[in-house]
Amino acid sequence: MQTQHFQFAGHPWLALLIVILAIPIAQVLVGVVVIGLFKQPQDAPMTQFVVATSAHILVLFVLVPFVLGLPDGTRSFSAYVDAIRLSRVQPFLRLLLLGLSCYLILALCQAAGTLVYRVREGQTVTWPFVRGILDVSGQLPPKSWDILFSFPWVFEEIAFRGVILSLFLARYPKPTAVVIAALSFGASHMFNLATGQELAWVLGQAVWATILGLFYGVVVLKSGSLWPAMMVHYLGNLFVAPLTWYVQTSASIQTQAIYGVVFSFGLVPTTLMILWVLLFTALWPIVG
Repeated sequence: MQTQHFQFAGHPWLALLIVILAIPIAQVLVGVVVIGLFKQPQDAPMTQFVVATSAHILVLFVLVPFVLGLPDGTRSFSAYVDAIRLSRVQPFLRLLLLGLSCYLILALCQAAGTLVYRVREGQTVTWPFVRGILDVSGQLPPKSWDILFSFPWVFEEIAFRGVILSLFLARYPKPTAVVIAALSFGASHMFNLATGQELAWVLGQAVWATILGLFYGVVVLKSGSLWPAMMVHYLGNLFVAPLTWYVQTSASIQTQAIYGVVFSFGLVPTTLMILWVLLFTALWPIVG
């Protein structure tokens, strides 16, 4: 009788806990090296970029496939990127259009939230005000290098919709797996309390990340690829500042959190984007 070897892929809840904890732990360890050993300034955007990117690469492209054998027990790199849907880039044009169109919905909802807040204040909505909201040039070079510094956000999709969603799809129905990945994504934002952020804001992040996580799960399953979700995640974080700056500078933390849950990343854009994904993939099927 052959002895069965322990596999993390067969214990999804344990694997989930390890992956969620491994990322912040790796960031701390990489930070010790980059900041402590190489004497890089802790608050510099480039330092934060290097730390976050290096930590995610170590966890998601070394620890997860070659040590933990996730999500399906294989330890081949090519099998890994295929299992998490990272290698699936065809049909390229449809995936690109799906990602960009979903982001457009998200951006319009973020701008709409700002306009709603402006009206609720009793202020006049003028064209210069609207134009100021829609002007995202400040996020682009040479004014800003956030186009680079926002890149680490895409690794969250690899972790939660690539590894974790795939891990739970092997044992649970699709809706259950999507909800588990979304709840895990939301819960991971509670680590932001360690950075000194206010409780109300972090709770808001956890709630809207959970809600938006439902969209990310749906778009991954309906497209068969991680790329549309990664595109929306990246662009959504890159351009959120100009689209919501008025709320962020005028409202209380509690109000900002509420508008985040409703407009910026929460209920309204998630509902509209899911409906659009269902319509888009019905009209132009992507998954065979």
